[in-house]
Amino acid sequence: MIQALLCKLNIRHEWHLEHAEDGNVYRRCRRCGKDDDEHTRGGGNFSAW
Repeated sequence: MIQALLCKLNIRHEWHLEHAEDGNVYRRCRRCGKDDDEHTRGGGNFSAW
């Protein structure tokens, strides 16, 4: 329950990689489904991963 609260308060998310239809990769929270705006603003290029 505490983890869900931290996620809702935007303090801590559980990120994992997702693939878009166009082939790009981005991060999404497993608990709330929020996309990681910090990395998608930069183009969402995770090719180094």
